[in-house]
Amino acid sequence: MERKIMQKLNVPIDWIENCNPVQPGLYFVASRYNKTGFGFYDYLNWDGEKWLKADSIKVVGWVSLADFLGMIDAGWPASDDSDKELEKSYHKNKEKFKGDEGGFYEVE
Repeated sequence: MERKIMQKLNVPIDWIENCNPVQPGLYFVASRYNKTGFGFYDYLNWDGEKWLKADSIKVVGWVSLADFLGMIDAGWPASDDSDKELEKSYHKNKEKFKGDEGGFYEVE
């Protein structure tokens, strides 16, 4: 299998700084190691009161994961042909979808 080289893409982030999130959850963060000053991106959990991280790490900015992922259009893996199977299943079982065509159903 041949691996493609991904192009680097600049995604401008409106970082939230100098305050903590209100809601518990997973966030995309910019952090620094206190001892070395090395900066990095990561995903961290906020438990509602504190970041779940090592004491040697300082979170300098964060953004909700939903906002971060909303800026990315990554496409979908070409080898996944499940959409074709779902389309066939939908047409075959249209009666099961009546009344809620906008909703999500898992058809077995």
